Amino acid sequence: MMTTRPFNYSDDDYQALVDISNAVWPDRPSVPQGTKEHDKRRNPKYYFQRLVVESDGVMIASAIYGESEWTHVPGKFFISMQVHPDHQRKGVGTALYDHIMKDLAERDPTILESDAREDRQEGMDFLEKRGYKKTLRDQMSELLVADFDPAPFAWTADRMAEIGVEIRTVSELEADGVDWKREAWELEYELLQDVPTDDPITKQPFEQWVKWLTHPAFIPEAHFIAIVDGRFVGVTSLWQSLAEKDKLHTNLTGVVRSVRRKGMATALKARAVGFARDRGARIIRTENEENNPMYDLNVRLGFKPVPAWWTYRKELNNTSGDKPA
Repeated sequence: MMTTRPFNYSDDDYQALVDISNAVWPDRPSVPQGTKEHDKRRNPKYYFQRLVVESDGVMIASAIYGESEWTHVPGKFFISMQVHPDHQRKGVGTALYDHIMKDLAERDPTILESDAREDRQEGMDFLEKRGYKKTLRDQMSELLVADFDPAPFAWTADRMAEIGVEIRTVSELEADGVDWKREAWELEYELLQDVPTDDPITKQPFEQWVKWLTHPAFIPEAHFIAIVDGRFVGVTSLWQSLAEKDKLHTNLTGVVRSVRRKGMATALKARAVGFARDRGARIIRTENEENNPMYDLNVRLGFKPVPAWWTYRKELNNTSGDKPA
């Protein structure tokens, strides 16, 4: 018998959730701790739900849906579902989706968003059949750290010194007693304005933003900040994969508009790759919207593309009585 119920946030539910995810995405494994840590830092201001589907008491599918705290628009809701491969093409996904739509119909949605990886045609077909349209393509890419050749980027250190740019890590700033967090928070929001998105970036409250600095994946000595005349003007950072100890993930990389085209982003990225090499990391993984110039920089550094993700969007006209479907 198949039943749908809310996620209960127990250790058993987290483990079963991750087991499904790892079966669906064996090339991007996760661990329960990672999901728990994200849930701990989720902004409670925004509507969010987890659902699971069980067959004879065994979890076979899961979903998250709610409001985006990163690009919040009233009436916009995201949906993400995964069904264990042993139970796909049996109507489980359809039943789960219908359950979500019934809940969201009471909240007068105007926009629905989801995503699908381009090498999983069945996921794209599922969304397109329900009226979703592609909007953004995020190109994933990976660097095999051992293959990185630092020679073509050796000029960056001298160039930064020449133009008065100092690159420092968060751990170094803290050791010097620098109160860096608020300026880093403001810098990140400024840089995010240039990241291609369907809707404007929502500024996170400072108290919410600093919660991520206690995440076990955060590495203070791998959070690099470019400084000119005491002002924070650029950043890149690497985060640890909790599931794969030899893999790092690049978070935001960017430079403020007023000081671009001076090689600063290249210098930041080169420093980060050097850190990864010294740490013994095997892979750095990142993602960029396909038209973002940062992707071209990553290619020059040696990153290779892997299957991309498409953002899908469905706009509803609730003034005429449209309902999710």
